[in-house]
Amino acid sequence: MRARILFMTPSLLMMIAAALGSEALSGADVILDRIAVTVGKQVITEGEVARDLRVAAFLDQKPADLSGAEKRKAADRLVDQLLIQQEIAFSRIPLPVEEDAARMLAQVKSQYGSDAEYQAGLVRYHITEAEAVEHLLTGVRALRFTDLRFRPEIDISEDDLRDFYNQLSEEGRKRGDTNIPTFEASRADVEKFAIGQRITIALDRWLGAQRTQTQILYRDQVFQ
Repeated sequence: MRARILFMTPSLLMMIAAALGSEALSGADVILDRIAVTVGKQVITEGEVARDLRVAAFLDQKPADLSGAEKRKAADRLVDQLLIQQEIAFSRIPLPVEEDAARMLAQVKSQYGSDAEYQAGLVRYHITEAEAVEHLLTGVRALRFTDLRFRPEIDISEDDLRDFYNQLSEEGRKRGDTNIPTFEASRADVEKFAIGQRITIALDRWLGAQRTQTQILYRDQVFQ
């Protein structure tokens, strides 16, 4: 468990410095991990927000953007993830996802080409493999929770499917697609997309309700 220096008073820091040696807590060595968001009685730190952005960039093989705007988006994601994790713990939903995360990590490694390039990527983005795995696990847990929690509530009629198909077909024609399959040929895919859309809407509504019921405070100075 990582110690949070920000909860220590100056006098306590002085006592620890005296006990460990004056150089142990020199200005160059002390890293203050500011609170970015408080969610009820829990906190999300600026370091956790930055790590989320670095891991996501590593997985996507894109430059890490640590601007204030991107930090705010990452903080929003972490708040949603925390609310979902709380519900998972409360509901005791079994989510065996370790094998899924292992498969996803294997895909990431293959995209980097060689193990040397993969390890160099970890160093370049200032993250560890354990942090990458935890990022993947959190995402898979959220997907599994969303599917188990909201799919049973989804009821799509034949008319709904045809309306959704017509919508997709119209969008395709506007893009210039000329090979649009018939409803019968694409029914399974249309149903999958329609259910996914309804699940996303249900999740957004649930998260909105959870946010309303939870005291959430963003520290604006972190996102400037």
